[in-house]
Amino acid sequence: MQKTTGIYSMLSAAWVYETLMTLLGGKRKRQILVNEYIRPEKGMKILDCGCGPAEIVSFLPGVEYLGIDLSPAYIDQARAQFGEYGEFQVQSAAEIAVSGRKFDLVMALGLLHHLNDEQANALLATAYSALIPGGRLLTFDGVFVEKQSLLARFFLKRDRGQNVRWQKEYEKLATGVFGSDNVISDIRTDMTRIPYTHILLQCRKC
Repeated sequence: MQKTTGIYSMLSAAWVYETLMTLLGGKRKRQILVNEYIRPEKGMKILDCGCGPAEIVSFLPGVEYLGIDLSPAYIDQARAQFGEYGEFQVQSAAEIAVSGRKFDLVMALGLLHHLNDEQANALLATAYSALIPGGRLLTFDGVFVEKQSLLARFFLKRDRGQNVRWQKEYEKLATGVFGSDNVISDIRTDMTRIPYTHILLQCRKC
C-alpha cells in the first residue's frame, strides 16, 4: 500500500522518482548497500523484488540480475538504461516462485513498508522458497525506533509507503519465516542526506 495522490502521484514517473533519490543521496546509499550488505560475487544470481528503475544494477557487475516490478514505467526505464546488465520483467515475486527459479540473494529494497502484514508475510515466504540453501534475503526500509530524532520521525510519517513499522515489528515478520537465529537486524541513520532511519534485515535460508 502506498500513497498515490497529490504530490505522491509524481513519483510514478520513473525519472521523477530517480531524480528525487539522487538528490537524497542515492549513489552513496547504493554503494553502502553493495559494499556492506550485498557483497556481490561474479556469477551470483540476484532477484530484486520491486526493483523500480533498477539503478543499483550498475553497481553489480558480473552478477546474474533479475529485476521485477509491477510498474511498467519503471521496468521500461530499467530496460532502456540497463538492459545489457540484467533482465527486467513486469511481474510479481509470486510468479517467480512458481517458475522454480533459484537465487543466491533476494533483495526487497524499500518494499516491505509498502505492504501490509499479510502481503509482507507472503513476500518473505516467496523469497524463502526462491533462495538456494544458504542464500540470503536483504530488505531495506524506513523504521521507527526509540529516541529517534523528531525530524526523522516527521519524514517517516510522510513516506509514500503506508506501513512503516517499528524495528520489532519488522523483525517479527522476518523471524516468523526465517527463524530467530537466521535474521540479523541493522539500524542505520547515515543512508540519506536528510534525517532518516533505516532498518536492514539480512535473512539466511538454512
